[in-house]
Amino acid sequence: MAIHFALITYVDSSLLKKFVEDNTLSILYAAGSLLGVFSLFLTPFLFRKYGSIPVFLSFIALGALAIFGMGSFNTAILIVILFLIHIAVGPMLYFCLDISMEQETKIEGTTGSKRGILLTFSNLAWVISPLALSFLMIQNSFSKVYFLSGIILIPLFFLVGIFFKNTKKATGTDSDIFLAIRSLQKGGDKARITGVQFMLNFFYAWMIIYMPLLLSKEMGFGWDKIGMIFTIMLLPFVILELPVGFLADKKFGEREILIAGFIIMSLATFIIPIISAPAFWIWAAVLFATRIGASLIEISSESYFFKHVKADDTGAISLFRIVRPLSYVIAPLLALPIIYFFSYSTSFYFLAFFTLLGLFFIPKVDTK
Repeated sequence: MAIHFALITYVDSSLLKKFVEDNTLSILYAAGSLLGVFSLFLTPFLFRKYGSIPVFLSFIALGALAIFGMGSFNTAILIVILFLIHIAVGPMLYFCLDISMEQETKIEGTTGSKRGILLTFSNLAWVISPLALSFLMIQNSFSKVYFLSGIILIPLFFLVGIFFKNTKKATGTDSDIFLAIRSLQKGGDKARITGVQFMLNFFYAWMIIYMPLLLSKEMGFGWDKIGMIFTIMLLPFVILELPVGFLADKKFGEREILIAGFIIMSLATFIIPIISAPAFWIWAAVLFATRIGASLIEISSESYFFKHVKADDTGAISLFRIVRPLSYVIAPLLALPIIYFFSYSTSFYFLAFFTLLGLFFIPKVDTK
């Protein structure tokens, strides 16, 4: 699943730029992500009615059809519709994977380590896939990238269908997610860690949409160089998350790791607009530093949250994952006026200051 997303996530905005303007691009990301939010609100109901595996398989198939279509068609309206489906399906796939993962995590003292293992294998795909872009993106031809991304979903479909356990809640008529929202309104550390997850995904959304455009349009990098820069950029997720997940279980807890992560991520992001030349290693080093901070936040927030939920807490997990598409609604809408009046590069000053606000969401009570 990670290979599927890693191949195309940083390419989506460049593909859309062939058909739409900057303002429309931001609106499309917001609209597709809003569809994802609504879809996640329905997931507890779908799980009770059909079970987790049929729902998982259905969204894998829908995602594959959208991706194959994006690689096949060259008509603006079709690309836009398929893109909206693709963006909306993503959060559903991650949610279904979370439910399956929670069934395998019974001992809460090992949650950080197990989430670290899952994220490390996932991030290996994110590191390797940009290298494939260097070879597949010949003459800015997107079709090969999207076909490969769609093909990857075929073995995923069979892996889920054969090996995953089905879960189906048979009780309750009210959606668990509304109960989860009411519990978050009371505040507390579960609300805070959900806020942390939003801030992290807001950072990802801004980077995913606008960093490829900054590197290609303003800096003049070709996709061969961009693919290599992104590979170097993503290495901290592979190097750090497994040992940090272990440390979150045994040594430090998550609060200290979250504080360090937000400070590093914000300071490194602040450097981005200062770079005025297309110097490969400078860009690679600065983006590498941003991901050191992001990787610390990602593993510690995942570890903290999943130590406080169980597999049948579908509403809480769904709400935790809603912040990802929600961030893709809010980030491009906030970026619209900044990019319109300034530039892609200048917009990263705003991102640096905004992500620093994540320090206010760090939970007060630590876990070890």
